[in-house]
Amino acid sequence: MRATTDDGDVLDAEFEIEPEGDRLVLIMRSMGGRSSSRPNGTNPQYNALLELLLYRLGELGAVVENGIADSKRVQNLPEDQRMILKGPVRLADVPDINELRRRISRGQRNLSTPPGGNNTRQIRLRLTVPGFSAGDANRLAVRLAEQPATTTKAVQLPDATDELASLVHFDLGEVQEIITLLQHRKQVVFYGPPGTGKTFLARALADHVAGRTATRLVQFHPSYSYEDFFEGFRPHSDESGTSFKLRWGPLRKLADEASLAPDRPFVLIIDEINRANLSKVFGELYFLLEYRDESIDLQYSDERFRLPGNVFVIGTMNTADRSIAHVDAAMRRRFAFVELHPSIPPVSRVLQRWAEAEGKSAERAELLAKLNQRIGATDHDFQIGPSYLMKPDADHSLDLVWKHSILPLLEEHYYGRMGRDQIHDTYSLDAIRNAR
Repeated sequence: MRATTDDGDVLDAEFEIEPEGDRLVLIMRSMGGRSSSRPNGTNPQYNALLELLLYRLGELGAVVENGIADSKRVQNLPEDQRMILKGPVRLADVPDINELRRRISRGQRNLSTPPGGNNTRQIRLRLTVPGFSAGDANRLAVRLAEQPATTTKAVQLPDATDELASLVHFDLGEVQEIITLLQHRKQVVFYGPPGTGKTFLARALADHVAGRTATRLVQFHPSYSYEDFFEGFRPHSDESGTSFKLRWGPLRKLADEASLAPDRPFVLIIDEINRANLSKVFGELYFLLEYRDESIDLQYSDERFRLPGNVFVIGTMNTADRSIAHVDAAMRRRFAFVELHPSIPPVSRVLQRWAEAEGKSAERAELLAKLNQRIGATDHDFQIGPSYLMKPDADHSLDLVWKHSILPLLEEHYYGRMGRDQIHDTYSLDAIRNAR
């Protein structure tokens, strides 16, 4: 039978559920030899169906005991030679269903003659599904095939907790404000000078609202491209030679997972978001950040794509590299911006709260305040954040942290304006300690 996605699309591929002894078996096969439906990892509809079924089975608490290739061309082989997935695999614990599906496809291709061919047109995944016995094969098949009866509602992010606020050393209300902003805008950028905890906050927030298995982190750099981020053709070599295959990037993978689990949030963290050419990286996806209910044609795939509403994006931006004033209007319109600055709450209180929680002296918070006061408002985007001094051994190695972390930052920043000796005379640990 065929399955309907949560969005109401009927997938052009077939499956069956059959009893096998006291177990159930998921059978996936190609349709009438049509090349567009071969289960060899090249058919998007087949792949989408397999991923959808694995997700829905995971929601039911299913365990895949093992998987074998079962087409006529390999049925005479011993079963251990036809194994494409060794279990047991509890699907609810799998962090990346897309990768599990690709493992199964690779197992099929490895059994083909020649390797990479399409001689394994049928697979069997043996299942244990709580609440479904071998006699419930038809009931399970219908359950997997049907579009959920409930209307999909906007995913609600969990409220902030005291534990989360304590972890990031913010007030509870300050963390809740960020979560509320993320809920309504879906795309948020934390921006500020180095060491203000932007990436730490992004990861802690993502872990709280989505969990680690539904969070992905990528780091942008000047050569990062649309093909890296979303999808593009990459060289692929096997025994038959070299070809180009379409490979999904982190956003496409996460969107695919999110579309199959619309009732839970997924978070993509983009570290150093301002270091890449954003217009080239996002391309036509810029439109979807603002219009989640729309779908667009893609550059490489022969299909339309919609960015699920349960995908949230958190970016980080180091203003020492590039001021927010230089961010283009398209990005400003699509992202909400949250400033994290050493002189402004909540970051201005972080070091003191951390020291109190760790039983450390208040000296480092006083030193940081003096340092940033000396740097001054004219270098607002380059004042130093507290994370450099939030190290358990900093009481004994404060001079080392200052010498090897803080002073090199200042040397780079003031290059061409101040000489090295002048920088050290002005901003050395002793100079800051003696400042009034």
